Amino acid sequence: MRLEALALGGRVVRTGMGHRRASAAAGELAARLAPGAPVVLAGISGGLDNGLAPGEVVVATAVRDPDGAEITLGTTDAEQVAAELRRAGRLVHVGPVVSSTTLVHGERRAELGRSGALAVDMESAWVAGTLHAQRLVVVRVVADTTGNVVAGLCKGLVALRGLRSGFERWSEALDTTT
Repeated sequence: MRLEALALGGRVVRTGMGHRRASAAAGELAARLAPGAPVVLAGISGGLDNGLAPGEVVVATAVRDPDGAEITLGTTDAEQVAAELRRAGRLVHVGPVVSSTTLVHGERRAELGRSGALAVDMESAWVAGTLHAQRLVVVRVVADTTGNVVAGLCKGLVALRGLRSGFERWSEALDTTT
């Protein structure tokens, strides 16, 4: 979304909201990138774990699509990005993220939470499915939890603003190690 891109700043490819836009943007990006290029998909999500609060960060180890199919992401890259963000003072959780074609509420949200996923979004599964040849790291900032939407969105956007330097340090470290 535009607000997420503004919060991140710098060179950002916006996917837009939802699976169709995410698929199209990821396809265009994949055509321009060399295999193995580092990519960070960052944005806002809903928190599924009751222990998460707005503004906390989730770095995905895997992304699940709405049917439950799972795409495993590079664990080393996820851990390195999480470490960079922690060094910058962020509260970071590492674990699975699930994607949905719609916003989730009520029992559906509770069901996804019971699946072990930490966060829910509407883009990651489709981006991960398209950018499988890249060093993709999915980072989601919790914006809303059950019953906390507007204030959570504000906290999430503020938290998103401070993540870019951690992404850049991770990417720069790859240049010296690969």
